[in-house]
Amino acid sequence: MERAAKDINDPNHEAAILAAAASTLADKERQMTYDTRLTHAIWDLATSGANPAVDLLVCLERRHTIGFRYVDITRAVVIHHGSKDTRVPVENVRWLGKTMRRCEVRVLEGEGHGLMASAAVMGGVLMEIAREWEDWMKVTGSSAGTRTEGGRRTLRERASVSAFR
Repeated sequence: MERAAKDINDPNHEAAILAAAASTLADKERQMTYDTRLTHAIWDLATSGANPAVDLLVCLERRHTIGFRYVDITRAVVIHHGSKDTRVPVENVRWLGKTMRRCEVRVLEGEGHGLMASAAVMGGVLMEIAREWEDWMKVTGSSAGTRTEGGRRTLRERASVSAFR
């Protein structure tokens, strides 16, 4: 750079300006590379042998209540999880299933993370819910078409109808 700045054939010092810009750019690239490598090294050390989802749940439940604790859920729960989910490992969901009292984990072969966006998966889940609803109606002797006096739907019927709209 010094030689380019003293070059009498370059009175505007264009070569020196270009050399300074190149040096600055090279410094920034070296810093970015260092930062990236350091971040990955720290992440690898922090997560080796760890289960990030379990660690997060434990931290959440110890530091701040999130409105409930998984161990306190008493209702039956079914968790559907894709076998090819790259965001949440199957082991994490199996751990959650064991943590909850009445939880069934169903691993869906070939499915990924976005089960809610899968028409086939959601269609199957909704059909199962509909069958359970029909079974409940049979057991309780209720009829989906039963109306109160005056032909108005009951609160429970309105809630169930609006849930599927």
